[in-house]
Amino acid sequence: MLSRRFHRPARPTDKTYVSKPAEFLRSQLRLRIVVFAATGAVAGVLALMGAWWWPAIFPALGLLFVLERLAGKGRVLDPQHLRRGILGEEAVADVLAALPSSYFVVHGVPTGHGDVDHVVLGPTGVFALETKAWAGNFYRSRGQLYCNGKPAEYVLRQARGAAGEVRQLLLEAGIDEWVEAVVVAARASVSRSPVRFRKSYVVSIKDLVGFITDRPRCLSSSRVRGAVTSLVGPAGRG
Repeated sequence: MLSRRFHRPARPTDKTYVSKPAEFLRSQLRLRIVVFAATGAVAGVLALMGAWWWPAIFPALGLLFVLERLAGKGRVLDPQHLRRGILGEEAVADVLAALPSSYFVVHGVPTGHGDVDHVVLGPTGVFALETKAWAGNFYRSRGQLYCNGKPAEYVLRQARGAAGEVRQLLLEAGIDEWVEAVVVAARASVSRSPVRFRKSYVVSIKDLVGFITDRPRCLSSSRVRGAVTSLVGPAGRG
């Protein structure tokens, strides 16, 4: 779980409490590097042992094969995926810094079932943002979401799940507010952004601030601050 320490941004504003964006992904990358390094070291030791006891070569080759299969380019544990995710979340955080001072932003909100990339709270509502740092193009076809010609409906489910988790946190604090589920395309283009789906949206990063601020006002400043406090706790204030 992420640290719940928050600080105000360097520029003078009353807008936001911010933890470091993409901290969960960074922790996963650090862990992965440690595991890979340790596995590689064990394989190296076994290979050296093979100079005296040749059967040790086989487990060494087996470990190297597993590393290549799991962490090779394009593989499921390829560290490059995490690096792209980190850059994507940082890019979204930079864009959110342009929101007016009446908005609050919290990065990496822990829910007990994972972390929500970004939560924005302001006079136009509460938004749970799921960042996707994929290249290519998101578009709607026959009512479904696609990315680069492949179905991407599970991305919408992720966003709705994140929004549901944030809403539950607010309800537990006695705040009954709807939370919009938003997929933010940090690198890919989005045809006709923002695109609306059932209880969710897909928005290009360049349209994100306008998407948030152009909506009707529905929350008072006191209501917004109450929602912020319910997410970050008293430690995030001041």
